[in-house]
Amino acid sequence: MVTTAVVVCGCGKTATPPRRGMCKACYEKRRIRQTAYGRWAPDRVDAGPVRAHVEELIAAGMSRRQICAAAGLDRKALVVIMRGKPSREPAAFVTRATADAFMAVLLPAVRYEAMAPHALVPAIGAQRRLRALVSAGWTMTFLAGELGLAVKNFSTMLHHQEQVTARRHRQVCVLFARLQMQPGPSRRARDYGRKRRWPLPFQWDEGVLDDPAAAPSSKARRESYKPRSSAA
Repeated sequence: MVTTAVVVCGCGKTATPPRRGMCKACYEKRRIRQTAYGRWAPDRVDAGPVRAHVEELIAAGMSRRQICAAAGLDRKALVVIMRGKPSREPAAFVTRATADAFMAVLLPAVRYEAMAPHALVPAIGAQRRLRALVSAGWTMTFLAGELGLAVKNFSTMLHHQEQVTARRHRQVCVLFARLQMQPGPSRRARDYGRKRRWPLPFQWDEGVLDDPAAAPSSKARRESYKPRSSAA
């Protein structure tokens, strides 16, 4: 059973449903007066920017349930904004309170950090990070061990996979952050990466590593190690 909020306006009349705690007549009087003074703030605002922000949150890996929880709102509010009620188009307007609640939900600082561990994400970000580490001298055997993978499975992920789990992506990000400033010990790994023209870690802006359209810096490769007499 659905109940409707009932309040008593300052004038003594029952307001059902209430308009900012006022009956319809008092609300209209206040709206006209505040508009004349240039102080009226409409209770309804354009839903477009809210919808666009929610789409950004979803693209960054947040689920609709997580977004609603962060906003402190019922999931129905999001459904109305994104899809609309049955037989209707998505809402053109939302209340200011609803808009403010959704707009206050911040994008994750790191892409995919809010996703469930087993959710699938594009593999390109993980591949770029791992290839850069190989080019810097870290062997596939070593990197596979750090990720808890067999070398064969690591090689498949490095060369062929189109998707990885969000958990694996985050694991690779942590590994990359730890090793990117350190030259690896293997000359053979460097040669392997050089032949495939894989950029070094410093040639990537970390903010674009997960963007399929991004490209590495055009800076020339430089070696941060002294050549050794034998391959590692």
